[in-house]
Amino acid sequence: MKPYLRPISRSCAAAFAAASLCTAVLAQVTPTPTMTPDTPTSDSTKDDGTGLSHHDRGFLKKAARAGMKEVIVSQAVMDNLANPKVKELAQMMIADHTVNNTELMSLASSKSVPLPPQDTSIADEWSKKTGDVDAKYVKEMVSDHKAAVELFEKASKSNNPDIAAFASKTLPTLQHHLSMAEALDQPAN
Repeated sequence: MKPYLRPISRSCAAAFAAASLCTAVLAQVTPTPTMTPDTPTSDSTKDDGTGLSHHDRGFLKKAARAGMKEVIVSQAVMDNLANPKVKELAQMMIADHTVNNTELMSLASSKSVPLPPQDTSIADEWSKKTGDVDAKYVKEMVSDHKAAVELFEKASKSNNPDIAAFASKTLPTLQHHLSMAEALDQPAN
């Protein structure tokens, strides 16, 4: 073979190998099921091989997103908080949600459910907040924890015993966070 053709034939071989790999990967992708009258729509639909319902997989992902957000936001505002009780709340959020997030990641991993990546852009947004940062943070914690309590209450009734146990175990902590945040959200007398 002529020396000037070697780089071209190597490039062609590499392109052929890449195309073959893409074809092999695409051949393994299963089509998205379409809804028909015979398709079950209940909570127990198990279509991804994890053995979990759509709702259980959704719970793991939503709970992970929410838990990571609490840690990120609390860390971001810590230096801007003035009220010692609000700082105490932020420290509790960091400590408790870090523990819960670790347990949640372990549970999701054992169920082969990939969790969403952390959204760290929110840290920058919260670290730049001005005005009454304490009040803004507390209102955010009240709102977030109302949603979290509702999410975990539903998950505590899951048919999957591991999901139900995790949600039931975590729920009192979230309820405590909510009551603390609501107490701090009350106007001073």
